[in-house]
Amino acid sequence: MARITSTIGVGFLALTTTFLYTHRDSLNTFYANRPGSLKDFNILPNAGVEHEDVVRNCEDVYMDDVESWAVLSCDPGRDKWNTVLGIFTDPTTPPETGLYLSRYSADDYIEPQKLTLTNFSPGPADFHPLGITYDPGSKSLFVVNHAASGTRLETFRLNRERLEAKHIASISDPLLGTANSVVAVNSATLLVSNDHFFARRSHGWLATLETYLALPLASLVRVDLDITRAQGPPKVTVLARLPFANGVAVLNGTTVAVASTARAAVYIYTSPSGFAKGTADVKLVEMVRLQFLPDNLSVDSNGALLIAGHPFAPALEARARAGTGGKCGVLETAAGDGEDDGGCPVAPSWVAEWTAEGGMRDLFVGRGFGSATTAVRDVGRGRGMVVGLYDRGVLTWSETEG
Repeated sequence: MARITSTIGVGFLALTTTFLYTHRDSLNTFYANRPGSLKDFNILPNAGVEHEDVVRNCEDVYMDDVESWAVLSCDPGRDKWNTVLGIFTDPTTPPETGLYLSRYSADDYIEPQKLTLTNFSPGPADFHPLGITYDPGSKSLFVVNHAASGTRLETFRLNRERLEAKHIASISDPLLGTANSVVAVNSATLLVSNDHFFARRSHGWLATLETYLALPLASLVRVDLDITRAQGPPKVTVLARLPFANGVAVLNGTTVAVASTARAAVYIYTSPSGFAKGTADVKLVEMVRLQFLPDNLSVDSNGALLIAGHPFAPALEARARAGTGGKCGVLETAAGDGEDDGGCPVAPSWVAEWTAEGGMRDLFVGRGFGSATTAVRDVGRGRGMVVGLYDRGVLTWSETEG
């Protein structure tokens, strides 16, 4: 009996040691980034928050640095409907929810304008946009919709001149049940992350367990669009599994990056034949360790990977829960160490860039803009922007004095 007890004890110690070692980066954020310890840092030139009275609760942004425009995915309804964090208070879509077109130049940012969604059934009333991407060849916007009726991938044809997005198709599939981020590889192929295997809607406690144990059950999938265009069911293929898959970005023709929020890391995958249709040969080649929990990813024209995310998970959770009571509709500011002027918790942000040659470089850390989810940059015009899941406006920066 003593030998059995000893064996169990040794096994438990080994499992605990392994867990602590493999989760050391995410666990470290609870200590290193706790309130009072996180130091504000900013090297973004001429940075400031703009358009606070136009947009808020923006999850993602796609930037076209060829024609100098961007589309923002914004949903003030996220305060009471966040399927990732398990908030299901009220699925009603506020009138401000939608896709916003923002034009910019080397000298100025123009106020975002809301796109009219046409030919869209069931329509804006069941629209909770999350991840977005754009395919220039087909002029198609692809939007992850965490609708009350179920998660799906919406396809729109963008008309920038008319400020319209015409709905083309909705894609639903069991392998897209917790879709989060989406990126277009080409006109026929999308890569989509599923943040969990167990959906919060139907398996709340299992999803929570999956998150905090950082179980490698979430997925990166490929969606073959040519099948959907032929009116057949979409072909969705699982390419990789990892803990809490979040942002996805294409680094080059054979390499993609996927944020693992629960592991405080970015996973780098390669495929010798690329990630287009028919490819399933995907290999994990590197894990980029972080000091924060990554959300969405983007790549600028120099090949730098921009990573936005959250330094302290309890602060983000507190901000999300506070919004359910309706007291967080006011503008968040960085007053004090933990709350804005309206008594709403502030979730700090972290923005960094990474290259294989230069490694990691922090760009922005702190409470000057809350709950950052996506950062994008136009290198040629010296412009960049950050959006926040639970903040108003857009954090912009400029390398010129425009």
